[in-house]
Amino acid sequence: MKIHISNLLVFSVAIHCADAFKAAVYEHAVIFPPQRSRVLSRDTALTVMKKNLDVYGEQCVEAAAQKAQIIVFPEYGLYGLGWTRQTIAPYLEFVPDPDIKSWAPCDDPSRYNNTDVQRQLSCMAKNSSIYLVANIGARQPCSESDHQCPSDGHFQYSTNLVYDTTGKFIARYFKQNLNSEEVFFDRPSTTNYTVFTTPFGRFATFSSYDIMFQNPAITVITKMNVTNIVYPVAWKMELPLLAAIEIHSAFSEGMHVNLMAANIHLPSKGYYGSGIYWPSGTSNNEVYYNNMSPSSGGKLLVQELSPVDPGVHSRKHLTNNQRLSRKTIPVDSVTSDNGFQAMMNHDLYSFVPMSKGYGEYKVCQNTLCCMASYEGLFQNTLFALGAFDGIHTYNGHYPLQVCTFVPCANGSISSCGQSMIKSIGYMDKMSFFGNFSSNRYVLPEVLVTLDNSTLEIVSRTWMYQESIIIDVGVPGSPVSISMYAIGGP
Repeated sequence: MKIHISNLLVFSVAIHCADAFKAAVYEHAVIFPPQRSRVLSRDTALTVMKKNLDVYGEQCVEAAAQKAQIIVFPEYGLYGLGWTRQTIAPYLEFVPDPDIKSWAPCDDPSRYNNTDVQRQLSCMAKNSSIYLVANIGARQPCSESDHQCPSDGHFQYSTNLVYDTTGKFIARYFKQNLNSEEVFFDRPSTTNYTVFTTPFGRFATFSSYDIMFQNPAITVITKMNVTNIVYPVAWKMELPLLAAIEIHSAFSEGMHVNLMAANIHLPSKGYYGSGIYWPSGTSNNEVYYNNMSPSSGGKLLVQELSPVDPGVHSRKHLTNNQRLSRKTIPVDSVTSDNGFQAMMNHDLYSFVPMSKGYGEYKVCQNTLCCMASYEGLFQNTLFALGAFDGIHTYNGHYPLQVCTFVPCANGSISSCGQSMIKSIGYMDKMSFFGNFSSNRYVLPEVLVTLDNSTLEIVSRTWMYQESIIIDVGVPGSPVSISMYAIGGP
């Protein structure tokens, strides 16, 4: 676990919410079924899930002992990844609508058939007196009259469940935005915006790639005044811009919310990185777990969170000597002669190379222009300033604008944008901004390599305001310094 202290951000945030509360997330090393290539019996599936549920129960007890009031478990935490529609079926349960009829599965386990997992989760919450958020698979019957009803007569959904401290089932979310590998689950015909209220704040829940979309992620924050997000996730690291700790921390900062992100722990496949994140001005530390060692295991994180002012998005104020005037970077600082294009995170970026230890650069794509002024030592490493303005089409379609500063993996232009963990060089000063569309929400990312081996989101030795990052010396070597703008039509 890494704890980082931010002492260089100047802010002004009003608090009009509940008192501080303690949250827990658990990054779970999933106990996988013996095989996923054939359909197993329900009893065999329950045996596998019970092994994972037993670990959940232990973590609930530990979190409660540390005075946590809510705990979040990861997506796919009970049965792992890699299914077909048929092979996952024994692991699924019917999940009723909690808004229609009150139900505490621990107290009334026989109301619905085959709800063993829901009963165990409910009892965990009740026995530990903790709010509990977990992800399971739902199997919901549908009628032939529904033209969207699958041929097997059921919808199958990736589902987040929420239980209160008495074990009562209080909220249900069906995942809206599936990735390309989730062919075994269905996409709901309408987005179910899932919001629930506790004595210590108002929360919303969604999963994984939902975080990149207008619906539900941006809508629940901007339209429903939610400032706490409980977030089960199975997130595979995609460098240089989409490592779990990188994008999730940036979402918390850019959207000005507390984010409790619980990932599965499967380093051999690139799945790791959980954290409890919050925007600048509500606390001093960030707590996360980003262990990529194949021999590492799960991890419980517990942290006190302060309330966040609803409706405030990145409302921070810099002192006069920290402010950056956009006029300080000349618009003709880069000619088209040395620009190039390269793929990065499945999108075609426009880049300009930055091989000097100082300079002013600009790169544009479509309506977006990104500008940077910097001083640093690159140690014979090539860096590039990049821009993307278009529709991202990998694992869903959504509008995206990005300004980014990245190293080139082997020092050549052809390697700019490639995935890399090791980076050489440091940054003394950097002023970095983009003219993002007014309907975008900008997520500021700073990911570095410490000791030339460990990826970290550094303590906030940088300032962010109105689509501007001002860096005053990043400890470690930059893997990416970016502004990732989501939202829009």
